[in-house]
Amino acid sequence: MLPWIAVTSTDDFPVAMAPVRAALKGIAKIRMVPLPFSPLSESEEAEYARQLKEMQGILLRPGYITPALLDRLPHLRVVSVHGAGVDQVDVPACTERGVLVTNAPGANADSVTELTIGLMLSLARRIPGASQRVREEKVWGEARHTGSELKGKTLGLIGLGQIGERVARIARAFGMKICAYDPGLTAAQIKERGARHMKLEALLAASDYISLHAPHIPATHHLIGPDALGKVKKGACLINCARGPLVDENALALALQYGRLAGAALDVLECEPPDPKSPIFDAPNLILTPHMAGSTDECLENIARVAGEDLARVMQGKRPKFPVNKPKAKR
Repeated sequence: MLPWIAVTSTDDFPVAMAPVRAALKGIAKIRMVPLPFSPLSESEEAEYARQLKEMQGILLRPGYITPALLDRLPHLRVVSVHGAGVDQVDVPACTERGVLVTNAPGANADSVTELTIGLMLSLARRIPGASQRVREEKVWGEARHTGSELKGKTLGLIGLGQIGERVARIARAFGMKICAYDPGLTAAQIKERGARHMKLEALLAASDYISLHAPHIPATHHLIGPDALGKVKKGACLINCARGPLVDENALALALQYGRLAGAALDVLECEPPDPKSPIFDAPNLILTPHMAGSTDECLENIARVAGEDLARVMQGKRPKFPVNKPKAKR
């Protein structure tokens, strides 16, 4: 009898199932278990643990893997995260309990890059406000919507991995000057990827546009907070298509309100779903999109294929291509 794996697809957070089914054909059965994209209460946890009983693998789109949930799932062997970031998974708890965690690094790189560039253009040319005014007020005229060109401006990239490098390549085509801060790379490696190496404070002071492409780890939590925002070039713009907790939303709202920043575009927020009372919703000159950077047909197909194929490898007793941890022997 084949083992079974769960896929946490929902209407708001879909998974392209065709490549998952193809990867797992004859290896494991698939069941859809739509976990919410929020922490579970104790009663919810018990109910979902019942639904996930005897599951050996999970392709995780929405949902959180916590120590308490893991303790209710003794048969679980692998968590395959739908994307590069593993914020939703308590990786140390998985390691301790013998559960392998995999991800899909780079599978969404083109999609996230394109939205980053789109948001930067939208800030520079004031596209959302101009469109809204024309539609709502039926007025014409350019004076209120005069923007600026990207050519000649400095783009500061915080993180120069697969996405940051792609953003740098496209921004150069606009005639922008590129600088980058990435403590995981040497100055020579940053130069090879098409950017000038800068320390963080220097980058903040020099950049007209700052784009975040770093993971959320303890060292990057609220990386853009009061201190950093006090050092940015006055009139700069911030783009975040990486992880919401990289930005202190209260500090950002104040920086926009008092004109320290000319604008910001966020595809991710610190809490998702967001707190409707967050001051970020009242901040001026702000573009918000609903964590849609990876939401293209091509990206969803690619992530599902990578995640599904690694699930299949683990279920067959093979080594996955993209392991995140080295789990202990299963208890």
